[in-house]
Amino acid sequence: MTDVAISRESLAADLRRLGVSEGDTLYIHSSLKRVGWLPDGPATLIEALLDVLGPEGTFAVPTHTLSFPGRGAAPYRPDETPSVLGTFPEAVRRWPGACRSGHASHSSAAVGAKAAWLTENHDSTHALGENSPLARLCRIGGRILLLGVDNRVNTAIHLAESLAGMPYVRLPYDASWGPDTAAELPDGSTVRFRQREFPGCSERFELLEPDFEAAGIVRKGVVGNAPSRLIEAGEMLQIAVARLRAEPGLLLCGEADCPCCPARRALLAAR
Repeated sequence: MTDVAISRESLAADLRRLGVSEGDTLYIHSSLKRVGWLPDGPATLIEALLDVLGPEGTFAVPTHTLSFPGRGAAPYRPDETPSVLGTFPEAVRRWPGACRSGHASHSSAAVGAKAAWLTENHDSTHALGENSPLARLCRIGGRILLLGVDNRVNTAIHLAESLAGMPYVRLPYDASWGPDTAAELPDGSTVRFRQREFPGCSERFELLEPDFEAAGIVRKGVVGNAPSRLIEAGEMLQIAVARLRAEPGLLLCGEADCPCCPARRALLAAR
């Protein structure tokens, strides 16, 4: 990391060198701190992305809120509830023309030509199933962009757990949270949604990186100061699903104090 300002133009050049192209559809996980000092903050990166993607391109980000009443969270309001995931997702959510999906705990926001299509009709009872922004992106040849982060934050791998039929995804995170999310309707009333599946621990997601690299679907480079990866989402999903069906417990960590994995390991062991 340096204290030299990183311009919109240099970010655009870095993104192109990494392989981002005009018309792409991206799902982005990021660490702005690792990207470096941006003169206009996250707007510098957003504008660079728009420069590279052009009018037909689209990018999306996770804007999760974890709006579970059991953990004391207020009901989800798509236009107002801030994301818990940091500065860049919040900036994208607030960007003029951005669209945000309606899932109360694990929403996504998108900007660009396909933004409305990616985010519409997000299944309120299943954050990462077939009717989610990530699943749509994977089906149309979208790409995952990891800026200064690794596959431990790659939410699409949770989608692979669901599509692979892993039984453990039906176990809630923490019994105290309960299985329901809550959203506020336009008339001010609140509706609860019983969740069918629950994303869990992601600490072992990096175990899939060698499979992705062996398949030739990962490009590596640096964007600003951030080591970055560009991954073909559809192929990544197929590889992850196949590996999980062969090794169902692969991605469950061995930490005794993990709120997710011990119960999930026990479930697999009992089958």
